[in-house]
Amino acid sequence: GIIGVKGYFGEALSKLVAGHPSAQVSSVMNIPEFCEADEYMCGSSKSRTGYKSMIDAIKKSDIIFNGLSGEIWSDVYSEAVSCGKRIIDINSGNAVRAYPGSVYGLSELYRDKMKSATIAANPSGYCAGALLGLVPLAAKKLIDMDSVVIESSSGISSLKRNDKIIETGMTNSSGVKIYKVESGDYAKEVNDQMLTLFGMSASVSYASYMVPGTKGITTTIKVDSYSGIRGNGVLDAYKEFYKSNPFVKVSGSTGINEGKKDIRKAFCKIEASADADSDKINITTMIDDAVRRVASQAIQTMNLMCGIDGVIGL
Repeated sequence: GIIGVKGYFGEALSKLVAGHPSAQVSSVMNIPEFCEADEYMCGSSKSRTGYKSMIDAIKKSDIIFNGLSGEIWSDVYSEAVSCGKRIIDINSGNAVRAYPGSVYGLSELYRDKMKSATIAANPSGYCAGALLGLVPLAAKKLIDMDSVVIESSSGISSLKRNDKIIETGMTNSSGVKIYKVESGDYAKEVNDQMLTLFGMSASVSYASYMVPGTKGITTTIKVDSYSGIRGNGVLDAYKEFYKSNPFVKVSGSTGINEGKKDIRKAFCKIEASADADSDKINITTMIDDAVRRVASQAIQTMNLMCGIDGVIGL
């Protein structure tokens, strides 16, 4: 069941589910038909049409892809859990904080936990690329976590819904524009995952920018090395960490731009190198905000929840 996932994200997700050999769409509910004020929100009565439609969609489905938020989000989760359904949240991590036993929906980091999870919550768009770029070095304790500087750039499709409404005047003729100079919520998400995964607190500086005509998210990370790791040592750390992850492609300092030609695929591309004149390590990641961050990540999670190969349907 696909509930409240619309636009660019909804289109990408629907196409992947439709082409999946072991899945079929049981119901699709978009936001207008589901949660107009007079139909659903007014009084929150269980007799209202919107609520009944939501219950019907949940009962038809084994897995719910949810893109809603607020009061309706809470109702979807309560009803789905009580009916024994499993939920994949497209709405950037809210479920992880709200429900015990939920898992952060980045399969490269939480593959084993997804197999038994009731709820998985996709990461926010910017943090998916940032975490995939940062974790291999943090896992080996090769870097100073208080020196992490992250910058992400994307097109308008990656922004949060309310921010998109404000920024719709941006066109292909506009220049690069600061989205958030201090992206505190993104920095917190990265830090929370460092604590969960490694028990390491991170002092992260995070800034984000809008780039006209770009639907992918490009993230650059600069961090100090503890070990003075050089040359192929950095690249080897990434290749070793992601050796069993077919949707992460690792290269040296020459491959990221060439990778733009297949940005609409399910891959995260990572370029990593060490600065020859300092202890700085430079990482660049590139993902598609709809396909890699939302749709294919959700499909990978669904596959793992159902005990099948994560690459099926992708």
